[in-house]
Amino acid sequence: MPGLLEDPAPTVLFTDFGDSALNFELRCFVEDVATSSGKRSDLRYEILRCFRAEGIEIPFPQRDLNIKGGALPAAPDSKVL
Repeated sequence: MPGLLEDPAPTVLFTDFGDSALNFELRCFVEDVATSSGKRSDLRYEILRCFRAEGIEIPFPQRDLNIKGGALPAAPDSKVL
């Protein structure tokens, strides 16, 4: 990717197990520190593009909602005053 240095080489660290995720950290060096925020964004978009091309989906946690107790209250009257 333009603007990233090949030496020292980029590295990927497996940092942790998250909720429904494996956490990695990508470390690389940029030619110009003023462009680092833009390069981080560019890298994320490229990773997302590669994931989609390979059919890799990012999981999102799902939650179940259990309502305990009696009946639900009646819906409010929809009359306009």
